[in-house]
Amino acid sequence: MTINELRQLALHAVKGTAPAEFTVENVNDAFVDGLKEFAGSYNQFMKNRYDLYDIIIESIDEILPRDVMASIGAFAEVQTVAQGQKAMFKKKLGRARAKKFLTQVGLSGVYETFRLDSDTFELGAHAVGGGATIDFERMLDGAESLAEVVGIVTEGLTNAVFVEVERALIAAYDNMPATNKYKGAWSADEMVKLMTIVRAYGSPVIFACPEFIAKMGADAIVPVSTGTGQGVYSPKDIEAIHDTGFIKVFRGATVVEIPQSFVDETNTETYVDPSRAYVFPAGAEKVVKVVLEGATQIRDHENKDNSMEVYAWKKMGCAILHHNNWCIYWNSSIADTSAKDIYGF
Repeated sequence: MTINELRQLALHAVKGTAPAEFTVENVNDAFVDGLKEFAGSYNQFMKNRYDLYDIIIESIDEILPRDVMASIGAFAEVQTVAQGQKAMFKKKLGRARAKKFLTQVGLSGVYETFRLDSDTFELGAHAVGGGATIDFERMLDGAESLAEVVGIVTEGLTNAVFVEVERALIAAYDNMPATNKYKGAWSADEMVKLMTIVRAYGSPVIFACPEFIAKMGADAIVPVSTGTGQGVYSPKDIEAIHDTGFIKVFRGATVVEIPQSFVDETNTETYVDPSRAYVFPAGAEKVVKVVLEGATQIRDHENKDNSMEVYAWKKMGCAILHHNNWCIYWNSSIADTSAKDIYGF
């Protein structure tokens, strides 16, 4: 197998397709077998590692925008630009009642808020990344592979996008009108107030983590009152909780689950703050703007035990285009388990 054939197998694997001589089901196995031809020994790996890293980079850059769009595309506009370029985003004009401003992550971690006076604005990026360790002996035994590294690094960079979006959303809370945000324990009436504001601009859609949605529970059609026993709940809510664990609709608004992930193996710190929900108008301009700049970069470091630490980083940035047409619900009864060291505060 040539290095170019291995490259094509890798790209097919991340796309979920297969060349003519393979099937979708076995293309991943063929990719792993091909890796063994180029990393079957320590010398082979050291000789071919930069070609293999190029394959990893191409695979990550192929799948990362797709994974990001699948996760946040419903409320975020994502652009991919070449190295050294800035993304140009357009903002819709002509709606005076939707006063807009921008909260952007600065390179120093400082958030700056300013008015937008033109119909376009630039969004820059800064580098974020992480690493994975390859034990060469385990790789020779088949217990680890570079294919797994691709998955780990891609997942890590996708989570890094969540972190950027989360930082901007957290910064947005303090800059929003008082009527567009609420902090307190779960209250259906308070969520309805926020939905009423959003409904003036479009059908409200609620985006929240599983922890927040679980607190919402089944919505009472007839509330509990003295002497009447339990309230009356929608059978559809009961079925949704039975089938998926969460409600799917609240007072006519679709409830969309934001993927949650843990920072480390202790399962104590999360990437996303689970205590906040975001209510956006469906079909309106997406207020979250994300840029992915240039190719993923990779370098490595060899440890004394012959293990190899592979570091990958990507330039990305996020901004929130503020309107008075979306809202935030902060459920103070849910503990904020997000990793503060990641957010920088």
